[in-house]
Amino acid sequence: WNKHKKATSPIVNKLQMEQVKSDIILNSIDDGVVLIDGQKVIRLFNPAAARLTGWAQNEAVGLDYHAVLRLVDEKNNPYTEQQDSFSRVFKETGAIRDNQAVLVSRSEKHVSITLSVSPLFDEAKAVIGAVGIFRDVSQERTQERQRAEFISTASHEMRTPVAAIEGYLALAMNPSVSKIDSKARDFLEKAHSSTKALGDLFQDLLTSAKA
Repeated sequence: WNKHKKATSPIVNKLQMEQVKSDIILNSIDDGVVLIDGQKVIRLFNPAAARLTGWAQNEAVGLDYHAVLRLVDEKNNPYTEQQDSFSRVFKETGAIRDNQAVLVSRSEKHVSITLSVSPLFDEAKAVIGAVGIFRDVSQERTQERQRAEFISTASHEMRTPVAAIEGYLALAMNPSVSKIDSKARDFLEKAHSSTKALGDLFQDLLTSAKA
């Protein structure tokens, strides 16, 4: 018995050390980590997940994940089953990433998150659970919206004078309105072409900002 104990103790120690390492990582990272089983019940919930959702770890573990991870879109519409990465992963059996999700915390606070969900398989390659990793990206999304709004506003404001310049150049090249020599016409045509290209560029920026 003593020989057997001595032979297995290094393996046991190694497993215990690996478990300690895993616990340290899960408890220290800023990303929320949640593990659900095949019945969609939460089995693991790290401190970051507790902080982001407002649910204590001991309260969240054992609950259906829908009660804890309430997801809506940017218009505050609840996620459908087709949108929910945790539901989809059991059918699609591949990792799923969602960059547009909004998490509604226990206190009804809305938190913009990125969510990555990966399936867990048994020996028969059947999905028996899933691991979700999510991060607060509220500040990044706010900055993205501000950049998009700035581009949209600036492009719109600049299109107006550019359109006016293009119109006046067209009038200057109209023989019934003004008399110019061939050299001046050549200059005006080049200016008109460049102005039109600039107007198209502003339109592309507007389209990009809307997208």
